[in-house]
Amino acid sequence: MYLTRIIFVFITLILTGISSMESLAQRRITPVEPKAGTIGTPVQPKNDEPTRPTSLEERKDAQGNIVLVDTITGQEWVDSTAITRKAKMIYPLLESVSVGVNIWDPVMKMFGQKYGGMDVWAELSLHNRYKPIFEFGMSSCDDTPEEMNYTFKSKLAPYFRIGMNYNIFYNNSPNYQFCVGMRYGFTPFSYQVTDVTVSDGYWNEPTHFDLPRQSTTAGYFELVASVKVMIIKSFSLGWSIKYHSILHEGKSQYGKPMYIPGFGKRGNSFTGSFSIIYTIPLNNRPIESVN
Repeated sequence: MYLTRIIFVFITLILTGISSMESLAQRRITPVEPKAGTIGTPVQPKNDEPTRPTSLEERKDAQGNIVLVDTITGQEWVDSTAITRKAKMIYPLLESVSVGVNIWDPVMKMFGQKYGGMDVWAELSLHNRYKPIFEFGMSSCDDTPEEMNYTFKSKLAPYFRIGMNYNIFYNNSPNYQFCVGMRYGFTPFSYQVTDVTVSDGYWNEPTHFDLPRQSTTAGYFELVASVKVMIIKSFSLGWSIKYHSILHEGKSQYGKPMYIPGFGKRGNSFTGSFSIIYTIPLNNRPIESVN
């Protein structure tokens, strides 16, 4: 009797399992798209902007940077997306052209200098940073050095310089500049030594003679530090200090010339310039900062 009940229960369980499997096989399963915003389903932000947890608040630090503060944990992050980055060079390639007149020598002649001339120059500003420059001038000399027994004369002769300036404050206003630069100068010129006086030791009478005119060339380099300050509208004033040295020069059977056009007197390592400058803007609007 007991065994019969067990067999009946076992057969009932088997039949129940079979009927359950059949009902599952006949059921149609239709996938359902979950609604946005339900738990476990990410919400796609508009315009592909990243979502931000609701526990974050925006605050500003002492430097004015936007800081994200988690009000739950207290952690802080600087919002890098809100930081504005400056471009390497904020001025366009062709920023301006400047022309200048160097009046250093004319001013020095007012104080008794016996040599010099005047030069003009043109400079192209690239990004308000790199400034190729070309200079042209004319110069002469008629000087009798103190305690010397001759007069050195050089007719008006041309000289040329070419080089580059570098504006250290290139991302600041072009109206105020501090530049360093280099130049190469070259001049073809002629000179003559006159009124050479030699005392005759035996008769104690001076002898006077002139050396023949010589034609030669000379090349030199300059290291320059300069300042430019706008005075009114497009007009500026510029000052510079130059260290220079002779690179090469022609040979002469009567010795080396005392004066070289555009360079100055031999043996003077430093000189200067003072220029009146007119600037023509090409496109001096700063480039917008980039993020």
